Amino acid sequence: MIPLFQANGSTLTSLNGRVSKFYQIAPSDIEGHEDKVKKSIFKELERSLINTDDELKIYHLDGKLYFNTFSEIDLNHAKISECNDSIEVFCGGAYSNAVFYENYYTQGSKFKRILSVKEFPAKIDMLDSSYWGDFVLNIKKVDKLKAKSKVNMKRKIHYSNLFKGIRDIESENAYNEAEELLDGLSSGEMSLFEAEMFLIVTASTKDELDNKTDDLIEEFKAIDSKLLIEEKGLSFFYKTIVPGVEPSFKRADLCPSDYLSYLVPFHRDMVHDKGILLKSRDYNDIKLNIFDRASLNFNVLITGSSGQGKSMMANKILDYELKNKTKGIVLDLGNSFKKTTDFYNGIVLSDKFNPLQFKDARYLKEFVLSAIDEKFSKKDEGRLFEAITSIVEDSSINSFDKFIRVLEKEFNGISYNFSEIKEYFTDEINPLNDLTYCDFSNYPEAMKAPLIIYLIEYFKNLSGKKIFIFDECWHLLNKNADYIAECFRTFRKHNASAIAISQNLDDFSITQLGRVIIQNTYLKLMFKQSLKASEFLNQHTVKMINCATSKKGEYSEFILVSEEHKKPIRFYSTYLEYELYTSDKNDNAKIDNYLEQTAGVLDFKEALINFTKIKHPYWEYQDEN
Repeated sequence: MIPLFQANGSTLTSLNGRVSKFYQIAPSDIEGHEDKVKKSIFKELERSLINTDDELKIYHLDGKLYFNTFSEIDLNHAKISECNDSIEVFCGGAYSNAVFYENYYTQGSKFKRILSVKEFPAKIDMLDSSYWGDFVLNIKKVDKLKAKSKVNMKRKIHYSNLFKGIRDIESENAYNEAEELLDGLSSGEMSLFEAEMFLIVTASTKDELDNKTDDLIEEFKAIDSKLLIEEKGLSFFYKTIVPGVEPSFKRADLCPSDYLSYLVPFHRDMVHDKGILLKSRDYNDIKLNIFDRASLNFNVLITGSSGQGKSMMANKILDYELKNKTKGIVLDLGNSFKKTTDFYNGIVLSDKFNPLQFKDARYLKEFVLSAIDEKFSKKDEGRLFEAITSIVEDSSINSFDKFIRVLEKEFNGISYNFSEIKEYFTDEINPLNDLTYCDFSNYPEAMKAPLIIYLIEYFKNLSGKKIFIFDECWHLLNKNADYIAECFRTFRKHNASAIAISQNLDDFSITQLGRVIIQNTYLKLMFKQSLKASEFLNQHTVKMINCATSKKGEYSEFILVSEEHKKPIRFYSTYLEYELYTSDKNDNAKIDNYLEQTAGVLDFKEALINFTKIKHPYWEYQDEN
């Protein structure tokens, strides 16, 4: 029987008429912050606790944080929302009566045990308590005069020990701590609290419950803390930790407010509300949405040393977006994205294309500039633009060959820049496909920069949400830096994302175009690489990137860097994703061999799924997101 008179939404009324509210607390993600920032956040939390006027029950259940407040509380760095399912949250599912035994109880099909903290750890760091499992922390502020009296008594006791023949280091430390606390109480910067903590262990069987209990007791011994298994008072303490019921404080100890704030797991692994499902280092779910509306732009920069997982993550983004009806263009260097393209029936760009397919004067000006060797002055660029504008307005000029011949009249000798590459041009119109793949290695060097300019215009003409993956081709576009910069800046207006891939941020940033792209990509996925602190990354972020670790065949890890986040994130591929995204030569040789054997019998998607089933017999295919 739940000892509550009424539960009306988030408002709870106890049997003696006390009214309280039950809130879910969603703290900000502080993992990537520097220590001084983290400390300031916890200092603000401490002030919020000091300003409470009544009891406060803090719940950490199933990795989520809840407050049961008997008075008002304000919190910075957290989203507070009313929770209408307090009893279900506390019980771990649909409510059912608890049945009590000697030192445990059952609730539904679960075996549970309550352990109280008999001695708190002498030292605690921020977020240590987030690894303690489910617990309830009851706190109540001690009156200021009583608090000063208790601390002063402690100080006097330890002061006498300072004059022992042998120096008592522990007493000296305790005396100094009491002095600091007394100063804090006097200034109002600190408070003293009664605090009691109850850990809740849950298991599916009694044996599992016993094993988990033993492990937890040993864990707390290792941090100089003692736990007490509740036996005779089990049903009593169970009732007191139910939301809405006043705490008894029969297991309370005195805690200063700074220590108390560290007992609150005031952090959650969080990036976006929806998006690609990834993992934190603690294996909590993380969602990454490159099209999040709060982003300044939707562009992504992915950098990292070879073998760290850049192409795996870029493939994951492509895969996720294609599943969600996003259109795409892939400019590939090394066949990293060919399998994903084939899996989604993408079209390989024809060897020939029509530069005049899009009659935009600005685009055609950049196309011409990308193919010529000499550097045009601003004046000549203006003349070129005017000439192209006139040509585009002439409907009789319907082939690129005619276009160049007319342009030759204004710019003598310009046609020779296209002599080597004109075999790649056609007068036919390429249809705009939902997914277009271009193998960069199929074209000569002189053709690559014009091809990129053409593909960008092709991309801009796609309707709806779209992504463009550029795989390490930036050195070819320095002559078009201003144009590329403008595209990156304006893609957001067109619901478009450019995903740029490069091996090293420092090497990338020394070019004008690289700097522009860095400045115009909101999300940066930084895999491990050799870096120095710069205007783009401070020393703290560089250190985080240097500590990123990827394990081949298990996960790839990167640091997400944006104005809002500095967050280590891991991508654990499924069996199918690994086979689809891997660029390992041995893996791909086996896949290619199987594809040859099944050619004409299975299409690519069926063959790859079947290959994965053979390699992993217990795996079952489902539409993975």
